[in-house]
Amino acid sequence: MSETQPKISVVIPVYNTEKYLPACLDSVLSQSLEDFEIVAVNDASTDDSARILADYAAGDSRIRIVNHERNRGLLAVRLTGIAAARGKYLLFLDSDDCFLPGFLKRLWRTAEKHQADVVHFPLKIRDRNHALPARLLRLAEKKSRPWRQELLGKEVFRKYFVENAYGWSAVQKLYLTEICRKAAEYIPDDFCLMGEDFCFYTICSFFAKHYIPLNTGGYVYYLDSGISSGQNTAPDRFLNRQSPLQALRNVKDFLRNQGILEAYQTAFSQQEPRVLAEQFMRWMRYLPAEDRTHVFNTFFRQYDECALFAALRCFFCGRDEHFLDQMTGESPEPVPCPEHFNHVAENPVLQNSAISVARWQEWKRMIQENQYDAVVLPPDENPERLFWDIRAIRDAGAAAVCRREKPHLFTLDTKGLKSWLTEDRVLRQASLILVPDEESAQWYRKRNCYAGISLQNFQPPQKSGQTSAFMRVLEKSELTSAYYRIDPSADGETFVPFFRKLDRLFRKLPGSLRRRMFGTLTDFYNRIHGY
Repeated sequence: MSETQPKISVVIPVYNTEKYLPACLDSVLSQSLEDFEIVAVNDASTDDSARILADYAAGDSRIRIVNHERNRGLLAVRLTGIAAARGKYLLFLDSDDCFLPGFLKRLWRTAEKHQADVVHFPLKIRDRNHALPARLLRLAEKKSRPWRQELLGKEVFRKYFVENAYGWSAVQKLYLTEICRKAAEYIPDDFCLMGEDFCFYTICSFFAKHYIPLNTGGYVYYLDSGISSGQNTAPDRFLNRQSPLQALRNVKDFLRNQGILEAYQTAFSQQEPRVLAEQFMRWMRYLPAEDRTHVFNTFFRQYDECALFAALRCFFCGRDEHFLDQMTGESPEPVPCPEHFNHVAENPVLQNSAISVARWQEWKRMIQENQYDAVVLPPDENPERLFWDIRAIRDAGAAAVCRREKPHLFTLDTKGLKSWLTEDRVLRQASLILVPDEESAQWYRKRNCYAGISLQNFQPPQKSGQTSAFMRVLEKSELTSAYYRIDPSADGETFVPFFRKLDRLFRKLPGSLRRRMFGTLTDFYNRIHGY
């Protein structure tokens, strides 16, 4: 390494990756470009990572180690690495990934030739366990491709942030180090693990004035390890350590401080669903079913509800999964409800009938202009619309009151278990449930809801452990085939056990093909048995 400034600083965040760290370090140390440094930031690893780093640093002076006394998250680690870096250029390498031979020299030559602020290269996506479909790997590589042309001035930011012409992944770019330092001045040193790439690159791209694409990659990204891998998630970790909300707040604060939030508000609103998509996927896939409602409600208290609503609608659009099927588990606390109401809207009719941001905003305008403290909602044939109406009314500052015309078991008796559980998931979001009889009111109170027979006669929740256990058993049974379920035909449900056997054989089929096949089999089965 030269005695002055190294050409490139490779910043490697390290947290409990002893299994992959040696291969990662070896891939850098064997590069044909020798004038570089490695800044390894150990984020309070509890495994053997610290010893591995120390051993490598003892054998090569190009490795410098910075230790965090406590785990602070990926964004804080990168900020530490930027502060410690001495190279003219900088790039990030996750400690479970690696470089291909000759990669650093190719990056250096490209950056120097064009005097670039950012050199964007595609990733080589790999799967260590050979368990992921080849199609998924090809799609991930395609998404990592850079924009096809050189960008200058404000186009670097606009092309990314407004047009989504290329992605925000921090690890697939070489940066001029001074650009990173300038961006770091605007990033709070808070714990941030999810959405950190969006936060970091959005600010970098604002200051960058010269973007160069490099069509040949050399960064090997493993999709089945680290944070990108699927794993069960505990509620506290999900809410406190795997939330992108801080990253979104950072970006919004930056745009506001630069005086451009109004100009880029539409673009920011379009970026939100993309950032939140990973969070919703983890909520749906990796949280235990019994924790989902608690986490959902907590998540909605931490961020703008309308923005989360729009992002959720975008996330579930076109998916096999249905949103309300995921709303399982017990509510940890009842929805607040005032003791009495002064100005109530009874069964209001809105102009926007479809589930949309426009309908959400119409609720807000109506409630605030008329100063309603409660809105009474009749039964709705669309349970998801009722669910979001309840959330919109509550977000506008009023109590959402749901009126039921039938007893609490009516839907179970007439429409079956799925419809009954769906109704229960919706009503648990309400501030108050009005029912025709006291037995039904008692049932909903044991479901941790305010309930009664009128606005003048209702009582607070009386949560029952026995009811909760019973509902958990029902929800577990109903969830067994929720992801692949096809709703029964109108002339009988007797095909369901038959379907569940076939389900195990066809799970890997595309959703549209699966639905067509099972619809045909269902009709055939019912005709055979005379239903």
